[in-house]
Amino acid sequence: MGGAGGVELRDKSIRIRFEWRGKQRKETLYIDDAPMAPTPANAKYAKRLVAEIRQKIGNGTFNYAEYFPKSPHGEESEEGVPMLHDVMDKFIETFDGKASTKGQYETRLHSFWKKALKNRPIAEVGYSDILAALNSGTWKSGKSRNNELSLINGVFEFARLDKLIKENPCAEVKRAGYQKPPPDPFDLGEVHAILAHLREHRPEQIANFVQVMFFTGLRTSEGIALRWGDIDFRKREALIDGANVYDEESDTTKTYESRLVKLNGMAIEALQRQKAHTFLAGEHVFHDPKTGEPWTYVKITDVRSFWKATLTKVGIRYRRPYNMRHTYATLGLMSGVKPGFMASQMGHSLRMFFTVYAKWISGADDDREMAKLEQAISKAGEIPGEFEGKAREA
Repeated sequence: MGGAGGVELRDKSIRIRFEWRGKQRKETLYIDDAPMAPTPANAKYAKRLVAEIRQKIGNGTFNYAEYFPKSPHGEESEEGVPMLHDVMDKFIETFDGKASTKGQYETRLHSFWKKALKNRPIAEVGYSDILAALNSGTWKSGKSRNNELSLINGVFEFARLDKLIKENPCAEVKRAGYQKPPPDPFDLGEVHAILAHLREHRPEQIANFVQVMFFTGLRTSEGIALRWGDIDFRKREALIDGANVYDEESDTTKTYESRLVKLNGMAIEALQRQKAHTFLAGEHVFHDPKTGEPWTYVKITDVRSFWKATLTKVGIRYRRPYNMRHTYATLGLMSGVKPGFMASQMGHSLRMFFTVYAKWISGADDDREMAKLEQAISKAGEIPGEFEGKAREA
């Protein structure tokens, strides 16, 4: 008899077809240990059953032995088989890193990857599944896509090292190309305009915080974690060895390396003013003036509270607050400060610093080098034949 939609009507039985773990399976249906008769009503039931089985296979909840206890394939149930979502959970449980990072990873696995990759034996997930999942996402940029790829690659690499799979299906997935936005610093005139507006219209603690950020190049997480015990006013320097990210206080910086930041006059001035507010109130230098408590990461990075409004009022083109850090770096370079010194102040490797600020490094150096060339040309003009003689010697 014929078979359609995964249902085969045989002479005295009904058999259904479906794909399980990459293989075509055929199972005869039974009622009270006897093959199900191929009646029209039973045929309709079989079609509904096939649809139900396929749906459960798709969402990772199908148990072969539960549906076909007499089938030899029932031994291929999920028991003892490493399931993808369980491995994701184990990856999070054993993650050895900052709690803030762990929390972000857990959220992203639940919100995207557990939806994009249905639960199944982890060994069944292939390259095409990873690619299809990434293609289903709505990414703000290639960087966002790459971040998700890095996360799921970490999960599968964890599984490979744990001997749960032989190969990592993410290994050959190409990273998206994207152009990282360059630094967009403020010029010194804009800096002073911003600070003047903040002093006039906002609590002094906010102006103090922004001034320190502009003139030390600290990361936001480092600035709100700064403690009075880290500051040496006599030596005019601050020890940067902690950070606060997503309201988790950490005893390490983003790069896991502490550094001493030299404090210039503008930074010292703001810190001296800040003493009146928090020096006797606790360890942290900067407090939220609304609560009287140390800044939380979420609150200080909420630009709607004062940053965007301030730039609008002053008539300055909007840039995100992180460009205060870029401003410090570029002001130093354009003033002739050596790149090596600025890199150490910023907590960058020299290679990273040159990569990020190459435009300003070359810009400052170009003018100085051109001045040397102009001086040489002028001097040569005073000594007839000097260049010609050197050319002949060459």
